Amino acid sequence: QMSVHPIITKIEESTSLPEIPKYIGEALNILLKPLEFHMEECIDKLSKVPELEATLINVLNYHLKLKKDIVSLEDAVLYLGSENTKIIIMEYMAKLVLPDKKIETKVFNHRTYWKHSIATAIACRIIAKETGLSDGSKMFTYGLIHDVGVTILDRCLPEYIDEIHKLQLKGMHQIASEKIVLNGITHTEIGMWICNRWGLSQEIVDVVGYHHSPFLDNDFSNEVLIMHLADSISTNYYERLLGNKSTFRYSEKIRKTLGLSKDFVNQLVIDIPKEVGKIDRIIKIEI
Repeated sequence: QMSVHPIITKIEESTSLPEIPKYIGEALNILLKPLEFHMEECIDKLSKVPELEATLINVLNYHLKLKKDIVSLEDAVLYLGSENTKIIIMEYMAKLVLPDKKIETKVFNHRTYWKHSIATAIACRIIAKETGLSDGSKMFTYGLIHDVGVTILDRCLPEYIDEIHKLQLKGMHQIASEKIVLNGITHTEIGMWICNRWGLSQEIVDVVGYHHSPFLDNDFSNEVLIMHLADSISTNYYERLLGNKSTFRYSEKIRKTLGLSKDFVNQLVIDIPKEVGKIDRIIKIEI
């Protein structure tokens, strides 16, 4: 079982394993169901998260010129609405799982990999909007944390992520590299484990766990299919950031299932670098 795998044990024993307050997962699950959105319950959950109230208020008062300062969490959430609050919570979560600056990998570049996550988020949003099969802003937030298993490895076992990255730089596929270094498991299984530990929704667990192999999930959802295609497009972008010029590959079966044309996918590949530049300036996370 995953809980007793040696790598999971090493991660659990690491002093760098981030713990996301359970109330974040509970609040996020509320925000992800806008038709069932209960403002008072959501605010109650968020009020129990350390520093989040100050984060939301500071974002508003810094970026917006309002006649009256936002002074409470309730005011902030009411002004932002569920969609924008959701984005800021995901940014807050992303910051919690980013590597500790005192733990340095020698080969793996955190900043470059973060751009892969942003590119995946952008592609998710655009594909969701084009197909109408899922909510674009929800898929954007999923894209930001779809590789949370990588960030956990990066933070807790940096020497392992370096070994994986060395194999990738030699041309080996990421999943194959991970199975060699991690004794048979990959970042997707680690991601599922940490999402369950944090109490995130089953939909997030599935997207994180099956985005490389969507058809292994017997009840695969549109969200998993969108994430798989978005991740393929983003991986092509990431490989070029690393200087690798491998051929762009994606699943024709998934493209057709989503009802997308080849021209749409090819244009998205062209647009991604510019779009990443825009978003990277908005989501200011220092690595």
